[in-house]
Amino acid sequence: MKRFCLALFLVLLAVEVHAQGGFVLEYKGMVFGREMADPHSMKKDHQQGDLVFYTRYGDGRTFQGVPLQDQFYGYAGGKLALVLFNAHGPSAYNALKSYFDAHYGQAMQPEMNVKRFVYGAGDVDIQLNYDESHKMAEVSYVYRPLFKQLAPGK
Repeated sequence: MKRFCLALFLVLLAVEVHAQGGFVLEYKGMVFGREMADPHSMKKDHQQGDLVFYTRYGDGRTFQGVPLQDQFYGYAGGKLALVLFNAHGPSAYNALKSYFDAHYGQAMQPEMNVKRFVYGAGDVDIQLNYDESHKMAEVSYVYRPLFKQLAPGK
């Protein structure tokens, strides 16, 4: 998880993505850049630097019909900055890729021959990674205004 967040941060700093399709303001009713609406529905899972990760009690374990293995909400300064989830298998990856392509347009692919795609959706960047050796798809929604404040030296 730590390696994934660092890689995500570096990719997002290097790639400025502009919204080509839809805009994202929230994820499953939780608004990016805002404080927790119901802290009692959240359980602290872990902390990584300035990011505190939570899970949500009773949270649906699917995204667009794809079963999820893990789902975390990252808060910086008490505000929603990051959502991470992963799903197993090539069919999950294909379903997620199809969904993001249809809703957010052509993705940036920072490295050729690496299944890492970045979609711009307003102030939120969506990154989809697929690790073929582990058959794991990882998705992150990053609220850039807060995430940039976490950059070293800011």
